[in-house]
Amino acid sequence: MISVHTNKANAAIANRLPLARADAERDASRGWLASLKGPVMRADGGVAWDPAWFDFLATDCPDTANPSLWRHAQLNAKHGLFEVTDGVWQARGCDYANMTIIRGDSGWILVDPLMTSESSAAALALVNDTLGQRPVSAVLVTHTHPDHFAGLRGVTSDNPPIYAPEHFMDYAAAEGVLGGNHTSRRAVDQFGIALPIGPEGMIDGGIGKTVARGNRGFVVPTDYIKATGEKRIIDGVAFEFLMASGTEAPAEFTFLMPDHGVLCMAEVCTQTMHNVLTPRGAEVRDPLLWARVIDDALCRFRDRTDILINSHNWPIWGREGVEQFMLEQRDIYKFTHDQTLRLANHGMGPDEIAAALREPDFLSEALHARGYYGTLAFNARATYQKYYGFFDGRPISLNPLPPEQLGVHYVEALGGVGRVLELSEKAVSEGNLQWAATLLNHAVFAHEDSAKAPLAEVYRNMAYGEESAIMRNIYLAGAQELEQGAPRLQGAGGRNSDLAATLGLKDWFDAMAVRLNPEKARDVSFAIRFIVDGEAAVVSVARQVEFARIGDTASAVDCAVTLGAEDLEALAAGTLSAKDLDVSGDIKALTQWLNLHDTFDLWFNIATP
Repeated sequence: MISVHTNKANAAIANRLPLARADAERDASRGWLASLKGPVMRADGGVAWDPAWFDFLATDCPDTANPSLWRHAQLNAKHGLFEVTDGVWQARGCDYANMTIIRGDSGWILVDPLMTSESSAAALALVNDTLGQRPVSAVLVTHTHPDHFAGLRGVTSDNPPIYAPEHFMDYAAAEGVLGGNHTSRRAVDQFGIALPIGPEGMIDGGIGKTVARGNRGFVVPTDYIKATGEKRIIDGVAFEFLMASGTEAPAEFTFLMPDHGVLCMAEVCTQTMHNVLTPRGAEVRDPLLWARVIDDALCRFRDRTDILINSHNWPIWGREGVEQFMLEQRDIYKFTHDQTLRLANHGMGPDEIAAALREPDFLSEALHARGYYGTLAFNARATYQKYYGFFDGRPISLNPLPPEQLGVHYVEALGGVGRVLELSEKAVSEGNLQWAATLLNHAVFAHEDSAKAPLAEVYRNMAYGEESAIMRNIYLAGAQELEQGAPRLQGAGGRNSDLAATLGLKDWFDAMAVRLNPEKARDVSFAIRFIVDGEAAVVSVARQVEFARIGDTASAVDCAVTLGAEDLEALAAGTLSAKDLDVSGDIKALTQWLNLHDTFDLWFNIATP
């Protein structure tokens, strides 16, 4: 049941914001040429992508959605091939990100070939069917997030050169490996992958619709952009680069095409406030650097920029509009940074800052900087974390009780679950959904099943009033887990085998060491030398710690194993036996090493104990 307070809050948003303004509708539709014909299929017969998933957005906003988010979702649902200017096109709404297409002398130059091989191949087929068949002459990957490169296999049959930012390979594979299982599980909730698509479920992803359900791959870049001001002629097209590493991604570039008057800001600018800390989990980003990179691009390129494109959402046309857009994009990150630190220096902690911070006045008109993806409150807590860490300085926060213990104490202190339900019902009637959710969450983690249904209802009401698409998804995923248990989706998660194959030995063995179970490793001590494709590493286990020393060819070991990288991956996965390898010394040490490690289940609980 939708709370009257949720309806009132959504009505207030609709009245306060200029949602009927036509400029974004015009820009998101401009230059449309053709749409994908039918769903994009996987080889196993499943659907990788279907723009028709979002046909329901053609209607007026229902009670189950924030009207500002509904408008944004409608704009993101515009899909197909769009002409940006002569010689530049974008495939939008074919996956979560955009693929930009540039006419080179001998073929297509592609920028950011999407998340899956199926979606990128379908987008390229749309280009060739609409504009005429040409080979792919080059690919640019702007940054290290997989929605911009995991579709490389779908567009590189011509073996084009692939350009990426310096240090791309340091992060593209390793960034998601050490904490990968946890990040993957949270990403399922953030992107609404397990939710039904529709007015009561997932409606958008903020910077795009959702991620394609296809096969992810990788091809190693052949060339790297290293410095701001670097200029390249790629298949006859001039590019001038500006590095943006450390803003939205740890390795990222933006670029100007001076002969086209087109500035590509990659994912540094989008048609929404971005995340300073992504809810799926990653290292905190730098909002001050983010603001300065946008300003640097504006100062360097504004007199030569007629059109601004991004790797998500839709473009901006006209120099005046581009400058205004970039100033407002810059200022939302600068505002978040400065005001978080101002309030922190007044003595506030992260949650107090998030509650006290009010959006700047310009957001009532600059809809592109509103929180359809990241939010001001979440980004403020992230900025606090960047400067001060997770600890707020209060003694009570030194050793907080874990959720289940805390839940039991709360329920007992309040007089039992009946009293908790009574208080939460009162909170809902007063429109205090966060307090209601807090009470019920404690009861759920005290294993009081009677609190699950009312908490699911509260989460749904919080979702229906949420302006951020991904925060909506997280609330709805929580409600779904309370009712059905954690999702178990076939084919979701897992490692990108192409990408995993590029890991260096240090990253690979560091990731393996994360799996060491210290209880199993008690009183264990041994060392194994691995020779992997000619490179040596000695892996030692002692003091319940696993450590890999790369390049060690001299230390005494219990056994030595010679194998290739693919066999090492298969050995760790359990699909290859130790007895099938070239092992000298005590093979029992190798078997013991394998048995010391945990396996991780992707589908762990989040909203329930």
